[in-house]
Amino acid sequence: MTTPSWDTHPLAGWRCRLFTALVLVFVVVPQVDLGVSALFYDAGTGLFVAEGPILNAIRKGVPPLLYAAVVFVVLLWVGDRMVPGPRRGRPSGRQVLFLVGSLALGPGLIVNGVLKEWWGRARPSDIEAFGGAAIYTPPWMIADQCATNCSFVSGHAAIGFWVVAFALLVPRRHRVPAMIAALLFGAIVGGARIVVGAHFLSDIVFAGVIVIAVTLWLHRTLILDDG
Repeated sequence: MTTPSWDTHPLAGWRCRLFTALVLVFVVVPQVDLGVSALFYDAGTGLFVAEGPILNAIRKGVPPLLYAAVVFVVLLWVGDRMVPGPRRGRPSGRQVLFLVGSLALGPGLIVNGVLKEWWGRARPSDIEAFGGAAIYTPPWMIADQCATNCSFVSGHAAIGFWVVAFALLVPRRHRVPAMIAALLFGAIVGGARIVVGAHFLSDIVFAGVIVIAVTLWLHRTLILDDG
């Protein structure tokens, strides 16, 4: 039985159709974004769910934890270069390049360097529907409702979904459950940002779409699949 491949071309036809469908849903039916955020908003107090210990730990702990994991892999690879002998089971140069490159390009450059700084989408807690002064704008519509570190897309969700990079390095026979676990992790991290009014559902969805597409593309480009 053939194991499903997760590293086929990220711009394959069905992926393009899925991306287009997602854009249309959130643009044509803004009630999806607003409705999900409203579930966690208390009109009486004018506040979203308070950020307790768990949500705070996710916000503050996930990014540095994953950065540390990458640094550890890099140091492991550097140390391995200094020790002669067989390297089976140790990270290869291409694997290290893949991890560092996908992190820098997806969550780093595209998400935090371009979209969050230049798209101008206000966060849920800042728009009129939830007691703020800014205007709601659909995803992929450049706006002027936020100056910097804006809502589209979620940086935390991006780093959460980037865990698929590690899943892609798992042996093929274990890759499907690893990918499912990575996707659930990204969804949990993103969900934690929705409930406190920091991001819309679409910010989470498109953070995942962008980061996973970039990661799959880079994985395919570097020909990392060794079974």
